[in-house]
Amino acid sequence: MRLKSFLHRELKQWSLAGLIVLLALSATLQWTPAEVESQLVSKPNKAEATKLYQKAREARAVWRDFPGFSADVTVLYNGKKTQGKLTADQDFQVKLTLEDDQLLEWSLPKLKSVIGHRKYRLQKPIPATFADDQIDHPLGRLVNIDGKHVSFRLNDDVMTEVHRRSPKSWFTISTLDVWRTKEGSVLPRDTSVTYRNPKTGAITSNRSNTFAFIRIGHFDLPETMLTVECSENFDRNVGSIKLSNHRLLTPTSISQTK
Repeated sequence: MRLKSFLHRELKQWSLAGLIVLLALSATLQWTPAEVESQLVSKPNKAEATKLYQKAREARAVWRDFPGFSADVTVLYNGKKTQGKLTADQDFQVKLTLEDDQLLEWSLPKLKSVIGHRKYRLQKPIPATFADDQIDHPLGRLVNIDGKHVSFRLNDDVMTEVHRRSPKSWFTISTLDVWRTKEGSVLPRDTSVTYRNPKTGAITSNRSNTFAFIRIGHFDLPETMLTVECSENFDRNVGSIKLSNHRLLTPTSISQTK
């Protein structure tokens, strides 16, 4: 509205040549893509951004010296119910058997994801840069990872958002609430994943997740997952996974599951 008023006022005073200049200036005020905009922002405190990113990476809960575990599984999905068994070995390989194997396609990737993200990896510092000068965003500072098509929002030691964009995909993972382990490490509690058309930026679907964990020995293992998925054409899917009777694996039990 301010630009429109400005143009209207100036049109009364300027000649045709001035109008051409104004239109050229207005064209430069269009939206700038995030990957271009981040290049225009001053990039001070690179060491501070790298340190903040490293702090959040090291705060994520991981399972060191993981022996593997097994559990009973109950899956509910759009009114269907099935039960089965899950085994995750010390190499984080996940095996899931269900009475209704048609629900494997929905449930297995979710279990692989929540378990696979707990695998310990040496966290060497990765160079990062503040993407803008906003210090009061409700989800924390936005940092870009040097040489990568990924950005993160960091609120102290929590990765509150992950932004990934490529020519073929564009999505944002927002962590709205977290669990704290006995050691103070971070696990996701409530997350929201937004998918966009990589060309237009239009939202194509959203997935809301709620997680709960249970302490078994020195490990916080997944106990429940609830997911609500909404997409184009009014599609909506609701599903949950419940794990019970968790058992850490021993060398003997591992051999029996293979």
